[in-house]
Amino acid sequence: MLSADLELHDLDPRHVINGWGLFVPPGLTAPRVLLGFVEGSPPRWIKIVLAGHDARGAIDLADLAAPHLDDRGLASLCKSLGADGAIVLDVGSIASIAAEIEPHLSIDHDMPAQGLFALRALKKHAGKGVWSYPHLLEIAPAPHAEPIQRTFDLLVPDDTALVGYVIDDDKRRVHTSGIAVKRGGDLVEVTTHLAIADAIDERTFARDWAKHAKTVLAAIEARIAKPSIGVFLEEATLHRVLTGPGDQLARELNARKVIIDPMPAWLMGLLGGATVAAFASRGARAIANLLPQSARDAAAAMAARASDAMKQSGAHPFALLGFDPLELWAQVKHFYRRPSSVVRRPST
Repeated sequence: MLSADLELHDLDPRHVINGWGLFVPPGLTAPRVLLGFVEGSPPRWIKIVLAGHDARGAIDLADLAAPHLDDRGLASLCKSLGADGAIVLDVGSIASIAAEIEPHLSIDHDMPAQGLFALRALKKHAGKGVWSYPHLLEIAPAPHAEPIQRTFDLLVPDDTALVGYVIDDDKRRVHTSGIAVKRGGDLVEVTTHLAIADAIDERTFARDWAKHAKTVLAAIEARIAKPSIGVFLEEATLHRVLTGPGDQLARELNARKVIIDPMPAWLMGLLGGATVAAFASRGARAIANLLPQSARDAAAAMAARASDAMKQSGAHPFALLGFDPLELWAQVKHFYRRPSSVVRRPST
């Protein structure tokens, strides 16, 4: 998926920094993390460190109670020490985990594949040598690289570009942009709007981005590669999509707050169902209130069976993965929240 000869060019530093801030959950941009080591049964602390911005460093073990490595115990420990999360390792497991990961750290595998090898090894020891809070280690799937590659090849044609633009809410500037080219199954080139800035000025585009989206796509096709998917939206809209209900993207599309152009057939299929749900949800809820619980349960079971049948038949675009990224996001999106107390400064 990621070429060993990946070309990075015309990267706008402001766009890169803004993009990182958009897609990394606020608690993870500068997290304070507890890294602890235990041994024995019952376990006892060997060392624990609070790392991160303005962190304490090593914690005096005399200040700590005996380790309680379940969810409640680690949550309490994080709260008492002012940490956002915790990772605890049994020193007896470190060697075996390293031995499982090391054979797969090879130049024959790209970085995503190596990361998946490491994640599978860690998941194997979750709760039995490795403990974490929040329990992202248990939630995160760790598929093999092959189904991810096959899904990538199915959804994104070779010799095309993936395009994403987020515009400042005041429409003065582009907040962040990304253009990535796929060729030979891999991402081979990554750039930003800076690569086409002489064809259309960033400020001109931002003032009426819906009108000028076609101009941007034409410039990308002429200079870089033909776009196979392009997404354009404002920053506030992105946050609503990321944190809202499952049909939020369909609602924003209907309101013309998001432009997806080109829109691949597989995405149109996903959004088609979501759009129907967005329009029908209010009426469906009203009707459901008139039905007995047994009828509601039967309808829910039928919908679940239909969804499973679509995935098993291979009709679902993520069928090869073995998990549904949308369902995964539904489980973890509560970690992504835009702090209402923070007043955002316009990008400069």
